[in-house]
Amino acid sequence: MFDFIHTLTYTDCGGKVVAVTAAAGESWDGLVAESVHRGLYGIENLSGIPGTVGAAPIQNIGAYGAEVADVIASVEAMDMRSGARVSFLPGDCAFGYRDSFFKTPAGGNFIITAVTFQLSAQGAPNIEYRDIREYIAAAGITAPSLAEIREAVLAIRSRKFPDLKAAGTAGSFFKNPVVTGEECVRLTRLFPGLPSFPLSGGKHKIALGWLLERLGWKGVRRGAAGVFERQALVLVNYGGATAAEVAALAAGITHDVKKKTNLTIAPEIVYVGGA
Repeated sequence: MFDFIHTLTYTDCGGKVVAVTAAAGESWDGLVAESVHRGLYGIENLSGIPGTVGAAPIQNIGAYGAEVADVIASVEAMDMRSGARVSFLPGDCAFGYRDSFFKTPAGGNFIITAVTFQLSAQGAPNIEYRDIREYIAAAGITAPSLAEIREAVLAIRSRKFPDLKAAGTAGSFFKNPVVTGEECVRLTRLFPGLPSFPLSGGKHKIALGWLLERLGWKGVRRGAAGVFERQALVLVNYGGATAAEVAALAAGITHDVKKKTNLTIAPEIVYVGGA
């Protein structure tokens, strides 16, 4: 069960397309849950991501073969310099891999107040991601429903991420590196079996969690800060760790990866106040 959220507006755009507008402060997963309940496709693979609706476009959250940028119709914001209300279309948002205009210095002048998503009442399940396919197959499901896709994603996430009630985490701490085809070949020779995913322009996305595990970082603790024992991309505050201690752990990982692979990895999270 879940709590329905109430600051939602549904607009039938024709052709089974529905525009859903939610206030920025609403729960992201609450929005996903209600969309699934209403039979609307588009964000079900983003189930279980903690945070708010307004934070989703800033980070361009993504998981299991989906990114929120794919379904955003507009972002409403207030310009803190003038108090004016501004509407950003997707092309204005400069969406990238876990990135957007709102993470830039100029974008920091805006406070997001609402987001409109373009969802579909007649979609198809996105099961391109291997973990979802394997879960569906193991459950003996041949034609997964929206609810079953959400259930699969939540179950998969529960195996990879800590319980937020038990330990503090910002989710995946680092971005998966994007490299050239030549660099991908070099890394695969160094680390046979390294998972990579082809992108446009001959680029490849490297599975950094797999690589960090091979480098021995999975489960490592530095005092109250540590690398989660079930997913090496996730840094955890086990209770009492300071921001400086988490940042020091991240810096140690970054240095080690550079030394052993010549990869420069970047944080997915945003440091507030410098680090």
